[in-house]
Amino acid sequence: MNGFPSGAPSRGKLRDYLDCTASTEPCLFRTVLCKVSEVMDLHQLEQFLAVVESGTFTRAAGKLCRTQPAISQSVKKLEQEVGTLLFSRDLHDAMLTEAGHRLAKYARRLLRLRDEAKQSLDELKSLSAGRLLIAAHEIAAVYLLPRLLHAFAGQFPNIRIGVHRSSLDEVPYQVLDRQVDAGFVAHEPKFKELYKIQVCSDEMVLVTSPRHRFAQRKDLCLEDIGDERFVLHHACMSTTAKILRLFEENQAPLTIRAELWSFENIKDFVKQDFGVSIVPRITVRRELANGSLTEIPVAGLHVPRQTYMIFRDPRDLSDAARGLLNAVEQFDWAASGELLSRVAVVTVAERRSLRRSASRVLAR
Repeated sequence: MNGFPSGAPSRGKLRDYLDCTASTEPCLFRTVLCKVSEVMDLHQLEQFLAVVESGTFTRAAGKLCRTQPAISQSVKKLEQEVGTLLFSRDLHDAMLTEAGHRLAKYARRLLRLRDEAKQSLDELKSLSAGRLLIAAHEIAAVYLLPRLLHAFAGQFPNIRIGVHRSSLDEVPYQVLDRQVDAGFVAHEPKFKELYKIQVCSDEMVLVTSPRHRFAQRKDLCLEDIGDERFVLHHACMSTTAKILRLFEENQAPLTIRAELWSFENIKDFVKQDFGVSIVPRITVRRELANGSLTEIPVAGLHVPRQTYMIFRDPRDLSDAARGLLNAVEQFDWAASGELLSRVAVVTVAERRSLRRSASRVLAR
C-alpha cells in the first residue's frame, strides 16, 4: 500500500511516467494534458501554482482570498490524485519535490492555454476577431453588399469577410450545409430550417442608350419593344424567366439578339447601342445618375424583385453572423445611395417586424 486512494497511480509509476514523457518532448504536452484532465481540474492547478509562487500556503491563501486550510486541503487532494508528494513536508516553506517541479511546468502551460482560449472566445464574442462567410447571387454580391460590408468592416475591422458569388439555387444549400454563415437570395427560402429577413425590394426597368430612338419616349408599351434588338442575361435564370413570362402573358413579341453572362456586360452592350434590355434598377443606378443610360417607362412593366438575407437558427449563428444580422437590420439602403428613390426600400421598422419571428427563437 502506498497510502493513497486505490485508483491513484503509485509514486514510482508517476515518476516513471514523467521520466518517459520527458524523453519524447514533441508529444509530451499533449500526453500530459490528457493525463491531467483525467485526474485533476484547473482550479486545483491554479491553487497549486499559487503556493509555488507565494512560497507558503498562508500567502497563497491570501492571494486567492481563501483560507489556509482550504488551500492545504486542495493541494493534499491533488497529491492524492497524482499519487505522489508535490511539496516537502519537512521544511517550513513550501519546497517542491521533483514531481512538483515537473507538474508546475505543465500547470503553467495549461493555465496559459486556458487564458488564451478564454481571450480568443471573448474576441469572437466582441467581434474583435473571427471570420464571416457570405454566399450571394450576382445582384446582391455586386450591387448590394459592398456598401453594407464596408460599414460592417468599419465597425468590426478585425473580422475577415469572404463573399462567395453563387447561383440563386446554390445559396440556400450553402447556408444549410454550413459552408457559409448567411446568404442573400431573390426569393423566400423553401427550407423550413432557414430563417429570413427582407432586405429591400427593387423593380425591373427598361434601359437604352441616350441616343436610342426610345430615349425621349414616355408612353412605351411592351409591344413596342418587339422590333428592337433585346439583350438578355442568360445566367440569371430568375430574371430571365420573369422577363420571358411577362412578354408571353402580354402576347408581346421579343427579339433576343444577345444572351450575356453579367449585368455589367449587358450595360456595356446597351451603351454601345447594340440593343435594349430590362434589368433590375439597382444594377444601373450609377449609369442612370450619370446619364450614360436612360430608363424608359413601359406600360405593363411591373416586375418587383425582392432580396432576402437567409440564415440558420439564430441560436446557431456565429457572433460574426449575428453582427451581420444586426448590421442588415440597421443599414439604411436609401440613405447610402444603394437604391434610387423609386425603389421600394424596406424600412428599418419593417425589417425589425420581419425579423421578430426569428428573434423570438433567441429568447427561448
